[in-house]
Parts: sequence; C-alpha cells; structure tokens
Amino acid sequence: MNLLIDKSNMYQAIIDFPKQIKYSLEYFNANYITNNDLEKYKNINKILILGMGGSAISGLLIKEILNMESCVPTFVNQNYFIPKWVDKNTLVIASSYSGNTEETLTACNKCINKNAEIIGVSTGGSLIELLGNKNYIKLPKGMQPRAALGYSFSAILLLLYRLKLIDRDIYSELSQCIPYLTNKTQVYSDKDNSNEALLIASKISKKTPIIYAQEGIFNILGYRFKCQLAENSKILAFNNMIPEMNHNEIEAFYSNNSFDEYCLIWIEDNSYHKRNIERFKVSSEILKTNIKNQISINLDGNSPNSLCNYLEYIILFDWISFYCAINNGIDPTIIPNINKLKSSL
Repeated sequence: MNLLIDKSNMYQAIIDFPKQIKYSLEYFNANYITNNDLEKYKNINKILILGMGGSAISGLLIKEILNMESCVPTFVNQNYFIPKWVDKNTLVIASSYSGNTEETLTACNKCINKNAEIIGVSTGGSLIELLGNKNYIKLPKGMQPRAALGYSFSAILLLLYRLKLIDRDIYSELSQCIPYLTNKTQVYSDKDNSNEALLIASKISKKTPIIYAQEGIFNILGYRFKCQLAENSKILAFNNMIPEMNHNEIEAFYSNNSFDEYCLIWIEDNSYHKRNIERFKVSSEILKTNIKNQISINLDGNSPNSLCNYLEYIILFDWISFYCAINNGIDPTIIPNINKLKSSL
C-alpha cells in the first residue's frame, strides 16, 4: 500500500476524528452558551440548518437525531432559497467550514431579513463578517470540510444541548465516545489483513457500489458513505433506503440486465425495525441471482451508546473510502472537479 499518494495526509485527518470531538467538548466547557444567552432562545419553535457538501452532513445527521429526541421540528436547507415559514422564532444554524459557501451565504442573508436567530459554524470567511463577528462557533482551519465532520457535528449537537433543545446528556455521551472511537480508528488504520475496512475496500475499489440502509439516520450514514467514495476515492456510488427501495428500485435488478460492475452494500444494524431486518435478508436473497457482489456491514453493537454507534459507522466508511483511493492510486484529498466548478462560477 503506497501511502505516499496521500500527499495532504487524509490518513491523519481520519485518525484525529475523536480529537475533533474532544475539541468541541472543551470549547463548550468554556461556557460558550451562558444562562443569559438561554433567555434569548426560549421562544425557538423550529430549527433550520444551512449547509452544503461536507457541512450539510452534520445537519442531516442531527436532524435525524432530533426527530427521535426533540419536539422541535428540524430542517436542513441545501439551497439558495429558504422556507417561507422562517421567522423570529426560528433558530438558524449556518454551517460553512470555509465561511464562503455561496448557497449558505445567500440563504443566511435571507434568514437575516426574516429576523431569525442565527448562529454560524465556521472557520471564518464571509459568513462571520455577515454575522458581525459574533454568534458563531469557531472551527479550526486547514482541513477539507468533509474531514472536519467531527468538529461540526459535535459542535452543533452540543450547541442544541446547551440551548435545551435536546434533553439527552449529549456532553456525557460524546465524552464516552472518545476512548471508544480512538480505539476503533486504530483498529481500522491497521494494515493487517483482518482489518474490515481494508477487506471491504479491496472488494469495491473497482466496482460501482449501491448502498442500502434503513430509512432515517442510517440512510444518512449511507449517504455520507456515498459522498466519501465520490470525493475521496473518485468512485461513483449510489444510496437508497429500505423499506422504500422494496417498493420500486428492487425491480431495476431485472434478469435481462448486466450487473457485473456493481456491488450491493447492505448497512445493517441490530437496532433496525424487526420487519426491516427481515426485508434486508429477503431483498439480498432475491437479488443474488442477478448480482453476486454483495457485502453486509453490521457493527458488533458494543459501543457505549447509540451516538457512538453512529460515529463508528462514519469512521469505518471514511477508512474504506481512504483505502479505495489508495488502491486506485488517487490522492484522497484533491477535488479537481469541484475546484474547477467553483472557479468557473
């Protein structure tokens, strides 16, 4: 394995994922939100998270967590436009790692005009200038946005916890995750042949993966996996969710079609609805006739809490995408097409 290809050290960025969570815990331990601040947000009745690309993933994950844990509806905005219902009782979290994402800046301006309560999550840039150098969470610089997920995800989650918009003790849960995830990053970074991330990467590096997971937060984890394969590995991949896939897409695997270039990846978990667990088994069996390349991913369930379980999937998928890039002789950090698009615009 030629790690010299990894010129910008994406390897270290993935290793440091637990340290990013530790940074956020220390940041909020320094009283980012005080009791006086809480008064300002007491009438919040909905949340809108602005973000694109790597910065949007945090919002999508948090939306699903809040759907399960909070009575306050949460929405993610990946566009120039904002919903008509945004008002003074809306908490807007504008997430842009660079602070210069044009869709996020445009939407944020619209939210300002609606008198919404806005908090930025960024390293700086035009977003912080727009917010008047206040009401923002400062992230460390020098990374690709997708590699800073540990920072943005934990920071936004802790923010909502401090604002009493989520009841679970997120601070304690994230603290528990650090030693567990630190061990897991070491396991998945091991060059040993028994490393699950290496084994899966060896099977999909030359394939087109189609990723399936249960609807909800696991579908977002599958989406993150797809995005990492696209940006890190330069592999075209697709994702969809069960049970919806059983009502349409399953018919696309028709016997007259050829599927040799594809690989099905089933993200499974013991927490799934019992009927969906059965749907995964039956769907895989039905499709074996036409597509033999199939991989099931199911973690051992030994994580200290559900939040840690989700984060371990992210770490595993990040390592798989990293190894796919190395296997294909690609620097996992470079994004030439995205850069070309931005400069052209």
